[in-house]
Amino acid sequence: MIHYRPFIVIVILLVLQTFVYGFTEETDSEIEYSFNWKNTQLEILVTSSLNNITRPLPSLKFSIESEIKQKLPYILLNGIELLTIDSRTKGKDFIKKHPDVIASIFDLSPELVKVSSLFTSNFKTLITKYTLDIYPNIAKLFIQHTRISKLTPILNFIPSADFTGIVIYVDKKLPMYGKQSKGSFRPSLFPRIFDEKLNLLMGPLMVDPDIIRTSGTIGYQTLSDSLDLKRTGLNPLEIKARGLFGINNTDLLISERDADKILSRQNNLDLIKQGKILIIFNDLN
Repeated sequence: MIHYRPFIVIVILLVLQTFVYGFTEETDSEIEYSFNWKNTQLEILVTSSLNNITRPLPSLKFSIESEIKQKLPYILLNGIELLTIDSRTKGKDFIKKHPDVIASIFDLSPELVKVSSLFTSNFKTLITKYTLDIYPNIAKLFIQHTRISKLTPILNFIPSADFTGIVIYVDKKLPMYGKQSKGSFRPSLFPRIFDEKLNLLMGPLMVDPDIIRTSGTIGYQTLSDSLDLKRTGLNPLEIKARGLFGINNTDLLISERDADKILSRQNNLDLIKQGKILIIFNDLN
């Protein structure tokens, strides 16, 4: 039987969930999932507690790892169900509407990389870690467009310039649209960006599908990281998020003035299509 309990990681990731398996009669194993948006990986940690050991540890380790390998398709499915896809959709919601994607998820399981498998110092626990790249492996499961939706440049003159990327700084707490409260931004596979009048400026349908497979619609970093120049270039437009929108707090609001700086030049509109947007979290209180 599989038991469920909540598991929270205090990083720029998601709310996680832990699943308990009995891989052998001598073990109880918990599986923890996290989406590391900085490293763009799904991380899976299997913690196996050893009970009443009656055989050599190398033999037991081999048995546990073999059982994990057999169950990897189902372990991966459980992890992808936790993914926040956009402001309204979790992985489990998408899978429920598109059950045929389960076969594709199972087919992805051989792409999981076993990073480590080590006993703790007291030899009572075996910890096995797997990773799977979000791009292209997971992202390609949810791309549903082949053509790009384009925005029309605004015709009136707006003071601007041709930028090499767009950097959006996000405070720890932001006003939530339509509410008298603040919330924390949460990374997702397909975030959207609006101006303060809720005109859509960036969404997944506006980004080249090949770019999404390679590096996603946007990138995520913290203030302590070096700027990802491959995404932003040397002369990015730097702006500050004004608020949050969406059920899952995944969408950002920017000022109309900043939106106009993008909309007034075709070069800057092309940055959206190319996925040249970087979101930087403000970790300070």
